[in-house]
Parts: sequence; C-alpha cells; structure tokens
Amino acid sequence: MNNKQQFSQILVIEDLKSKRVVTLESEKYSIGRHSNNSIIIYSNTVSRYHATLLREKKQENHHIYWLIDGDSQGKKSQNGVFLNGKKIFKHQLKHGDNIKLGEDVKISYQIVKACLSNGNQPKKVQSKIKIEEETTLIVCQDKLEKLSNEELTRLASFPELSPNPILEIDGNSGEITYINTAASIKFKDLEQANSQHPLLKDLLTPQLKNNNHLLIREVEIGEEIFEEYVHYLNETQLIRIYLFEITERKQSEKKLQYQAFHDSLTGLPNRRFFNKKLDFNLKNAEKYNNKIAVMFIDLDRFKNINDSLGHSIGDRLLQKFAERIKSCLQPEQMVARWGGDEFTVLLPQITDKEEVANICQKILAAQKKPIQIGEKEFYVGCSIGIALYPKDGKNAENLIANADAALYRVKQEGKNNYQFYSKIMNSEATLLLRLENHLYQALEKGEFLLYYQPQMNLKTQVIYGLEALLRWQHPELGLVSPGKFIPLAEETGLIVPIGEWVIKTAVAQNKAWQTLGLPPIRIAVNLSARQFEQANLVEKVAEILTETGLQPHLLELEITETTLMHNVELARQTLDKLLKLGVHISMDDFGTGYSSLGYLKKFPFNTLKIDQSFIRELEANPEDLAIVSAVITLGRGFNLKVIAEGVETLEQLELLRDLQCEEIQGYWLSKPLKAEEVPKFLLDHNLVNNLT
Repeated sequence: MNNKQQFSQILVIEDLKSKRVVTLESEKYSIGRHSNNSIIIYSNTVSRYHATLLREKKQENHHIYWLIDGDSQGKKSQNGVFLNGKKIFKHQLKHGDNIKLGEDVKISYQIVKACLSNGNQPKKVQSKIKIEEETTLIVCQDKLEKLSNEELTRLASFPELSPNPILEIDGNSGEITYINTAASIKFKDLEQANSQHPLLKDLLTPQLKNNNHLLIREVEIGEEIFEEYVHYLNETQLIRIYLFEITERKQSEKKLQYQAFHDSLTGLPNRRFFNKKLDFNLKNAEKYNNKIAVMFIDLDRFKNINDSLGHSIGDRLLQKFAERIKSCLQPEQMVARWGGDEFTVLLPQITDKEEVANICQKILAAQKKPIQIGEKEFYVGCSIGIALYPKDGKNAENLIANADAALYRVKQEGKNNYQFYSKIMNSEATLLLRLENHLYQALEKGEFLLYYQPQMNLKTQVIYGLEALLRWQHPELGLVSPGKFIPLAEETGLIVPIGEWVIKTAVAQNKAWQTLGLPPIRIAVNLSARQFEQANLVEKVAEILTETGLQPHLLELEITETTLMHNVELARQTLDKLLKLGVHISMDDFGTGYSSLGYLKKFPFNTLKIDQSFIRELEANPEDLAIVSAVITLGRGFNLKVIAEGVETLEQLELLRDLQCEEIQGYWLSKPLKAEEVPKFLLDHNLVNNLT
C-alpha cells in the first residue's frame, strides 16, 4: 500500500430534518436557519445567522477551518456555539470536534482520507460501497464527491472518522490493508516501516495467531504509550488493530504508585515500601541463609527546633538529614522515612556486627558537620537502634520492634549513639507498658506524693523557698522514678490533671505550714508544656489560691524555655496574667534551649534557674564555669535573681559564691524532704521571715 494520501474535510449534520454530510471546499460558509445561508440548519433554536466557517491556508494543499460564533458582521448568535461541551467564540476545528448550535442540532467535523496513485490519478474503487463490520474501506476523492448523502452519512459513522487510530493487516503477509485517518496523522512512518513498526511487530508470530482471537498489549513509541487491541479475524485472514493512547493514564498511575510508596517531603521510600522490601529480603535471607540488619534512627532534640523555629525549617532539616543518611549507604541498602523524625534503614546482606557498627559510626560522624539552612547552622545528633536477623527476630514486626527498643535505650543513655538490641530491653519495654496502665489509676488511688527541696540565699544563709517535686509510690513497683513516669504522663496527656493536683497540694501544704506557726515561705511548682497551654490555667491558679487563702507571691511557677517556644504570643499573654495575679515566675533549665536572651527581654521573669547540667562539672570544665559566670552576670543585668540547681559539693558551692551567685538548691543543702520533715528542717536552719 504505497499510495500518496490527501484528506477531505466534512461536516456531519443532524437536525430536525435529516442527517447529512457537507464536504467543505469553499473559503467561507454561513450557518443558520435562514435560507440565504450556505449551510441551512432546520431548527427554531438556531439563530437566523448563527455561525461562520472561514478557511485559512496553512501550506500547499493544506487548509484549516475556523468556526466563529455569529455572522460575518460580528453579530453573535442568541444561544451561542458549543464545541465539545464548552462555549466558544472562535475556534480552529480539529478532527473529531463535536459542535452544538441549538438544543436539537448536532454537527461533527471530520477529516476523511482519500487515496491517490503515484501518478496522482484517482485509484479505481468499487462503485458500490459496503458498510459492514469486517469491510476494509478506502475511499478516493473522485468517488467521495459522487456519493449520496445517505452513503456519506454511513461513511461518516465508520471507523474512518474515529479519533482513535485503527488499522488492518493481512494475516499471512503482514501487509497493511487499511489505515484510518487518525492512524495516518499519528503514525506518518507506519507504511514505510510496515511489519517492523512497534505497533505491528510480532503480530504474525504463530503462537499469537494460533492461540488468540484477541490480544491486548501496551506499546511504547517514543514518550507515548498506547493500549493495542488486536483482533485475529480467522475467517477473513485479517488482523484488525484498535489503538488508544494511555500516556496520561500511565503517567498518573506511575505517579500514584510513587506516592503510595514514597514520602512526599524527603522523596525516600515510606513505611509501606520499607515493610514490603523487608518482607522480600527476609524470604531471600531464609532461602540463602543471609544475615540482615534493621536500623531505627531518630533525630535528637528535633522537636525543640521544630517548635521554636517553625515547621518550614524543620522540614528542610529533615530533608538534609535524609540526604546525609542516604550518602552513608550502598546502592543496595535502603533508608526510609518511618514517620515524623524517625527513619529506618535496611541492610539486606551483612557479614557481621562490625560491618553494621561501621555504618552507624559513619552516620553519626556525618551529623557532626553543621546543617546549613539559609543563614543558620544546626548541629543535629541522632540515636540509632539495631536489630539483626535471625538473632533478634525472624519476621519484620519483631525486627522493627526490637530495633525500636534498642533506640529507646540509646535515648535513655544520653542519645547521639547506637545500640544493638538485647533481650533485656524487651523486659524494660514491658515495664513501660505496665507503668502506663498503672499511671491512669495512680491519681485516683492517691499514689502520688510531693517531696520538697529547700532553696537558700548564700549571702544571708536563709532558707527562703522550697521546690515541690512529684513522686509516685506504687504498691507493687515501689517508688517510681520521675524520669520514667513523667514522659509517659506527657505523652498520654495525664500530665494536665496530675499537674493541677501538684499545684493544689503544694499550695495547700504551704498554707498548712503557716497554720502550724511557721513563717511564710515561697513554694515552687513546675508547669509542663501541656499544662501551660491550657486555656483556663490562670483561672485555675487563682481559684486554688482563693480556696487555700495563700498569698499569690508565695507561689512560684517554673516554666522551661521549650514550653515558651510552642506559642510565643500566647506564652507572653499567659505570663502577664500570672504576674498581675501576683505569682512569682521563674525560667527553669536556663541555657539549655534557644534564643534565651530574647526571652529575657520579652517575658516578665523574676528568677533564672541555672540547669544542673552546667553545675555538675563546674570544677572540671572551664566552659561550664564560663557559661555559669555569664548567666549570673546576665541575670544581674536584667535585675533577676539567679539560682543554681544541683549543687552537691562544697567545691561547687565555693565556686558559685566566688561568681556571686545569690541562691542555690541541691543535695549539698538538703535532699528532697517529706512534708512532715520540712518544719524541723526550717526551724533547725533558723528560717528568717522576709517574705511577709
């Protein structure tokens, strides 16, 4: 089939009178219901002069038509012109366009192919045209002009006018016997390539011919993808092919597939992908006796950065961190974002623990360099827990859980390190679960109690205050460490009712000591972040003070920098209200957070508490000594009292005295005391009443 081709442009019109075909050849057509129009439409819903067709020459023997709403004078139609469901004023017609002029008028614009021989003379065709399901049809230009309206209408409904490519080949020779217009336009090299074209390749394979009446396959041509329906018509020895472009669909499917298995922020595989990959590698490991390592990685102190500097900075930090982990791994190894600031790593084939340890050390070393985000630099450490197959578990669930348990141990022991799983960790995890269950009933059962640690002025040697410290006395577990149950209370939200109980109990106890005849003394209570964010906090404090009769200035509320970072404006408003109430405000753990100087200017504090981590190595660490000295000077400059927490030795005390620190708290002075032990301690230390 080596024929040159040209095309005819037609309108298939269906109105109240008939369905007919108009071949377009003139430069201009007027369309409407008036009899003067070039193309008359029989419908009262169509304007007298509804639309205009104008021909434009693009190149030799190639024209296009523009459809314009209204007549040539610019007067628009009453009901408008709709093309493919959308209202238009001017549009270049394309093959397959559907035009609607009124409620009962449908027009279709089609381009049909005519064949010319090499000598440009019309090729002879049968005078009678059959329109049947399995008819191969090629219509030449001279015959098209002589066809009746009925025959043209039948032609216009044939596959020739389909917007999708359709072609036929001989089932024996593979020669192309028919190509519709859409196929000719789309695949200009089809006839030249013939059976070697991707659309036709391998269709004559005996196995396909003998075993299939219908074959469906996908074919890629360049960047486009087509779904190919191949019908083997055994009776006529023809193969008919219908093509549908599915590029956009396949791209959407690929995008959805990617989104389903990847994290949108970092681009890393997500938890679902990781689990799938781990399951696959576990099967291989069992089959080939391989060893596998699963690592659980968590950023240290990420929440502080996220809360203080915003999620935008936090997100970029996660992206940079993810890139660093990935750079430490081999191509066959995999890192995934598990969720939040947690990542998992799969090492599918390892030789021993030393190999895993080396990778962990590499990851930790990479974090020692600052991460640059804009003009800011961040030093971010990470904690890593590791579980090994088959020693620590033989399925994905156990390996991940045990790696998580190892991670928890790293965090308990100071973070920024790695730890291999051991069985003892499971017993600790079980204990935590038991603690959480018991914690829900502890307040109701009255298992909480308060201890009180004295605070002293170094110049006057006067015990001027006490800090209330929460303890949990469980009937079976004994005295539970605050380091274990306070984080659980924070996570579960139980810290809010527990915190309220602490304020009530401490304030009531202070008033009770006064009733016994002891001079007034200030009582300090820690506020958690969740408690501080309660909308009714100030009202609750005022209510407790009123109920007990304690003077507001005898209550001190301690707030950490991290608590203030959650919502700076809300924090400022809350602190202002508490100050107006007469309550004493102190910043706890000063120096361990961010932007401390800014907070001293912005918030109304009375006292700074130097975190005990700076006091612990005061004698041996010149840097800690310099920091403590700077904080004391800073407090004096802002007219704030400064108290050092965690003073345990005489050497620490003397150093603080030399630095002119005014107040201290710690085991050198006294361990935390039970409520009944406080009166004797105060009397023994000659309490001077200077708070009335």
